[in-house]
Amino acid sequence: MRELNLEPIQSVERAIHILNCFSYEKPELTIEDIMIKTKLAKTTTYRLLWTLERNYLIQYNQTTNRYRLGTGLLEYSGIVFDNLDIRREAEPYLLALYEETEHSVILAQPQAETIQYLVRYDSEDGLQPNNYAGRKRILHNGAFGIVLLAQMDKNFVEKLLEDYPLESRTPKTLTDPTLFFERLQDIRERGYYVDVDETFIGYTAISAPIFNGSNQVIASVGISGPSFKMEGERREQLISTIKKAAYSISLQMGQIKLK
Repeated sequence: MRELNLEPIQSVERAIHILNCFSYEKPELTIEDIMIKTKLAKTTTYRLLWTLERNYLIQYNQTTNRYRLGTGLLEYSGIVFDNLDIRREAEPYLLALYEETEHSVILAQPQAETIQYLVRYDSEDGLQPNNYAGRKRILHNGAFGIVLLAQMDKNFVEKLLEDYPLESRTPKTLTDPTLFFERLQDIRERGYYVDVDETFIGYTAISAPIFNGSNQVIASVGISGPSFKMEGERREQLISTIKKAAYSISLQMGQIKLK
């Protein structure tokens, strides 16, 4: 979002605050509910609701005296979703991540049993495994695919491991399927994954998942670089930065903002 030296239009912001009152948990609200949430006077709230209703952005149920979001919003959402492109939406966040971490940044997307690297910004570390943009790998090969598997259906993962068994790529690679599923559960709960020396010795990758408006995992984002540069407190800082980037991109892709 741009930062401009301009004052926003107050009436428009108030109308948006009203729309933001509705959620999956609270799809219908009384005018009193909306007043409490927005802290607006009743007359102001009523006039804004009527304006939104006239433009099909709010619907009023005369039987229950409750309001809900209107069907007019569907047209806007359809236009947005039809024009979402993850590379375009993610680009400013990828560049910011690259500048802040000074490590290689990768955006990857699942394709059936594989993951494909969509975008890669290379650092100047000189340690660059062959993860070029366009390359495909089996999903369980590396941090960017494993963090996606943690969000996927267990039956799909079981079939994947049956067709493509876990392979030892370094002495530290986890190849036990039982322990692998335990790892996926841990990744799901934490919201990120750190691969230390498991795909390439001396190399660490940190990744986090990206979701769409249906809360489906659609991509992963993260960084990779020399392990000695991602240890201790520095690693924790990088994890936090990557999770924020993934969340920001998810919002751009339609994920509902956490309240």
